[in-house]
Amino acid sequence: MSAFARVRELFSAELRQIAPPSVGFWQILGGLTLFLLFLEITTGILLMVYYRPSADEAYESVFYIINDVQLGWLIHGIHRWGAQLLILLVLAHLIRVYFAEAYRERELNWVIGVLLFLVVGAFAFTGRLLVWDQRAFWGTDAVRRVLAEIPIVGRAILYFLWGSTELDANALLRFYVFHVGLLPWVAIGLVMIHLYLVNRQGIFQRTEAQKQQSTQTYSDVVLRGLIFVVLSFGIVLTLAVIFPVELGNRADPLTYQSVKPPWYFLPAYGLLKLVPKAAGVALASVGVLVLFGAPWLGRNSWVAWGLGMLGIAAVALLAAYGWRW
Repeated sequence: MSAFARVRELFSAELRQIAPPSVGFWQILGGLTLFLLFLEITTGILLMVYYRPSADEAYESVFYIINDVQLGWLIHGIHRWGAQLLILLVLAHLIRVYFAEAYRERELNWVIGVLLFLVVGAFAFTGRLLVWDQRAFWGTDAVRRVLAEIPIVGRAILYFLWGSTELDANALLRFYVFHVGLLPWVAIGLVMIHLYLVNRQGIFQRTEAQKQQSTQTYSDVVLRGLIFVVLSFGIVLTLAVIFPVELGNRADPLTYQSVKPPWYFLPAYGLLKLVPKAAGVALASVGVLVLFGAPWLGRNSWVAWGLGMLGIAAVALLAAYGWRW
């Protein structure tokens, strides 16, 4: 028997295994996020063929991709809309795991999941500047101004992320390096650890579900997952065609433009509008630490449920405040 035949037989044997009865749509969310991450990496590689990470050529290269490269506008649209759906699904997956209390005895995997959530946010933040238009420039510069007001560590963070205290060509190049050279490898590494822990610890099941007899196999689960993968790709493709990404005017450091952040950054934006910037950064940092410590803070189910609802309400109110500002 050849090596390929042995691998195929092993894979077939795994698919014939009985899957837990509780495995349904919500458990497939993790697989959908993995597919969207692969889609983002694939379309990102295609965009890298024509993109030039310099202040003089970045905007023109994006303009060329959208207007002159065959199907470049579609690849760019899939990349942009795929990122939005990826953020939404990662957030939904995190909320589902929390309220299902699937972090019980899986605290390390929860921490890995939160890290992945932050990495996806870092993808969105660094990728936004790369188009080098007015909205991207002044939206990123607003973050620079916030960091500059942080005592002691603010300037150090700016020099690490921006390369200076101003938003210029150095910042664009660093964001490009982070976006395509560092964050993908961090994300892939975290995903591999995450999947290894899921495989080792098994899929979380409530006590009542463990007593039920399951008739579905993992091949049934994979088939349903593939159906949702096709649907999610169809949604991204449809959005990219119906709502193509518009490129604004070229970035001009001398012409200020007030910019509202994307929906996924609205809670942070609302918080910074509500309180002084340094205090807002401190509160946001505390919120992230609470998210990491959720498995230990929510040992009691009622406490966990209350903290979760309070957190969702706070984030929703801050997002609404940021939207109306």
